[in-house]
Amino acid sequence: MVFGLAAGAWAMRPPARIRSLTLSKVQGRFHKFVAMNSYDRAPKGHTYENTLVRIATHEGVEGVGVMGYAAPDAAFLSAAKSLIGADPLSLYQTSEGRITGRAPAAAATLRAYRHLDGPLFDLVGKLSGTPCWKLIGAAVRDRVEVYDGTLYFSDIWFKERGVRAVVEEAEEAARSGYLGMKLKLGRGWRWMDKDSGLARDIEVVKAVRKALGPKVKILVDANNGYRDDFERGWRLLSETRESNLYWMEELFPENVGEYTRLRDRMEKAGIKTLIADGESVRDPSEFAPYLKPRRLIDVLQMDIRTGGFLGNQEMGRMGEEAGAISVPHNWGSQVGLFMSLHLAKAVRSVAAAEDDRSTCDAIVAEGYAFKGGYYSVPDSPGLGIRVNEEVYRQKYKAAETVIS
Repeated sequence: MVFGLAAGAWAMRPPARIRSLTLSKVQGRFHKFVAMNSYDRAPKGHTYENTLVRIATHEGVEGVGVMGYAAPDAAFLSAAKSLIGADPLSLYQTSEGRITGRAPAAAATLRAYRHLDGPLFDLVGKLSGTPCWKLIGAAVRDRVEVYDGTLYFSDIWFKERGVRAVVEEAEEAARSGYLGMKLKLGRGWRWMDKDSGLARDIEVVKAVRKALGPKVKILVDANNGYRDDFERGWRLLSETRESNLYWMEELFPENVGEYTRLRDRMEKAGIKTLIADGESVRDPSEFAPYLKPRRLIDVLQMDIRTGGFLGNQEMGRMGEEAGAISVPHNWGSQVGLFMSLHLAKAVRSVAAAEDDRSTCDAIVAEGYAFKGGYYSVPDSPGLGIRVNEEVYRQKYKAAETVIS
């Protein structure tokens, strides 16, 4: 199969072969100090770590991405070894310049480690002169809406400022151009007693809505902080209905019975807030009972890295058939944001991307531009990213693992 913009040039050259996979622990930095959520035992802080993945060919072309949330173990190292010598273009099934699935010989590895879609799509894109979004499909939008996902429990960490600490962060996000922002709730699970936590959650929502006015989308995420506490979760929804919440995420863990009960009560009360969930899902098929025979989740949220491009495309198709939208979860990964942007550019049912507003000094990205709540997505090959070699040599190379 010949790919994309460079089809003629690719046909004239021998197949590429993977020479090595290089793994390195790298550091990302949030744009501010990030506090905690319902299940944390400490604030997130200023920085995070993840594993950079570099997949190089003998010809000197390199695909760049990051792993999921788990560190590389012996099983992953063995699976990665099996890719050495493979033609990157042969790892996927293709049609008319699009990647449509996993090639049978590589399917087990690529399904087990879906995060490899990131560096492999980047590599295929660079080999073929094609942006990742075009490997997925035709453009369905010129720019992609994003929301700020970094508004955590600053009211608890900065006690002297209280609720005002969250309001000020929301105001900063609005000044920076974000048209939507997600507030963390669920303070009664670990950080306050249940009644006080519920009252504070409601207070924060109302204060942010009052400060920002009616046009900004307010999304809320309880991180399962109302598990085993349905009635308080219902009070949260009913007592914030005038704040016009766009969606309620992870009120409690995915459970068909509980979500049926919640949907019934919301419909009876006329509450239009969307139900969002699914970041813990590892295979798109797990969404099936929440979509048919009745749609119980309106916003599907499998993680962009743990689900990969193909898993999230499948999630998008399933959701669209049931009238749901998809917004992949992303946290602690600038590369994850870029993957989400490419996906949303080419998949209509992927309505937006989650922006953790972080950067990674090992990554150079070109062609992305944020303005007025939306990102433009570049037409450069792959993800439009490369490694900052100077920073990499100084900070990360000494501890790298090379598989060859």
